Amino acid sequence: MKILHIIDSGGLYGAEIVLLNLVAEQVKQGMKPIIASIGDPCCGEKPLEVEARRRGLRVEAFRMRPGPNIAGAFELLRFARREEVDILHSHGYKGNILFGLMPKFFRRIPLVSTLHGWTWTGGWDRMRLYEWLDRLSLRFIDRVVVVNGAMREKVKLKRLHVVNNGIPADATDAKNATDPIDPAIAAFCNGGFTIGAIGRLSPEKGFNILLEALREVADSKPEVRLVILGEGDERGTLEAQIKRLGLEGRVMMPGYLPDARYYLPLFRVFALSSLTEGLPIVILEAMQSGVPILATKVGGIPEVLNNGEAGILREPGSCKTLTEGIMECIDSPETAGQRVEVARQRLTEHYSSQVMAEKYQEIYLSAVPPF
Repeated sequence: MKILHIIDSGGLYGAEIVLLNLVAEQVKQGMKPIIASIGDPCCGEKPLEVEARRRGLRVEAFRMRPGPNIAGAFELLRFARREEVDILHSHGYKGNILFGLMPKFFRRIPLVSTLHGWTWTGGWDRMRLYEWLDRLSLRFIDRVVVVNGAMREKVKLKRLHVVNNGIPADATDAKNATDPIDPAIAAFCNGGFTIGAIGRLSPEKGFNILLEALREVADSKPEVRLVILGEGDERGTLEAQIKRLGLEGRVMMPGYLPDARYYLPLFRVFALSSLTEGLPIVILEAMQSGVPILATKVGGIPEVLNNGEAGILREPGSCKTLTEGIMECIDSPETAGQRVEVARQRLTEHYSSQVMAEKYQEIYLSAVPPF
């Protein structure tokens, strides 16, 4: 079976890592996956494309102007037909809108979509419009997949499947041994009790609330510091907040790192302060690395962390409860260690990339019309 995975990626974050893990497992299954990487004409080579090629996975770059580009959709469809693709698999609103709203009699190839999570957190902006179009397109997609059970409440569809995100059993499976840990980041982390966070610098990640919580903790715990690995439009806002709170020297934001997960063992706590999520792959990577986890109760996170048995859970958007969670991590190391062991066991049993790929194969077979 040949699958064309369609994605317009903005870096090498959760959805991209899930896709790479899935494609690698599909190759092992004897399938023929191709990644169609969408981007605007001036974007250059994307991190996803670089990493896919490094892993020996087939990736094809498609460059088109932003927005609902009909010509770009036809180009992708012509490629799929030339390659005799059996399944189109969309990862994100771009592919959903381009192909979900395309008449089925013209598209002809079955379309599967994975919803990795919506990022809109309020107000009226371009993202709100895209998510509205995304929801509309889902009505016309052959199979829709959500990455955790909690998302069922947001997606009211009959053709809905749940497939948990997964990561390889071997943590070093895709590691490039020539990529060292940045010594400056390592030195910062070793200089005190370091809280680590990984993700795009965008409003839905709640990093502003994490900074407020750090300010509260810093008065009584002067050894506490924070590293945020990621890049995005909120950098200027967050840097201004750090200065306003007097946290210079306590916070490090080194930017986007393609192998951010390999920094997890340097952290004393991994913090996820998001206001909305699906099932973030970085949570699974933190569980695998053995670092204690503090996370908000959003999306599939409570299920993954077994309602608090595998990590501390706190309400989203609350500086107070996030502060309490950080203090608990510092003051109760034995309890944190117990949660780490539960997390590792849950990861092995429920969140492997092999199980993820097997479930997708079943969904593909149900969508392909019989001969």
